Amino acid sequence: MKNRLLNVVLVIGIIVSIYVTYVHYYPGALLCTAGKVVNCASVITSQYSVVLGIPLAVYSLIWFVLAFIFYRWGRLGVIADIWFLVGIGGMLYSFVAQYQLRQICAWCLTLDVLIVLSIAFYFLRKR
Repeated sequence: MKNRLLNVVLVIGIIVSIYVTYVHYYPGALLCTAGKVVNCASVITSQYSVVLGIPLAVYSLIWFVLAFIFYRWGRLGVIADIWFLVGIGGMLYSFVAQYQLRQICAWCLTLDVLIVLSIAFYFLRKR
């Protein structure tokens, strides 16, 4: 059951990452409320949304795709373990960015939750 859940969470993470990457470049396609606190467009297009010239959503997509590959086809042991733990860094960066902006992106938080679930299911599966 944990294996199936991990598979589902990783696939959803890939889909959401593709969507957030798309709306980074085409904000008009964004489906999210725009209030004082919850404002996805503001967060996704902020100065924190790009690291080394690459949108954070692209990093998220890369993380989910490689996590999926490691989970499905690779028994890379420590390398896969480290890769899953790298997700914590991305999630923490997202939290700090939203805190600095004093705004929340529902899609970004969705990705953060999916990362946490992926890490939890991955390491539970290894037990």
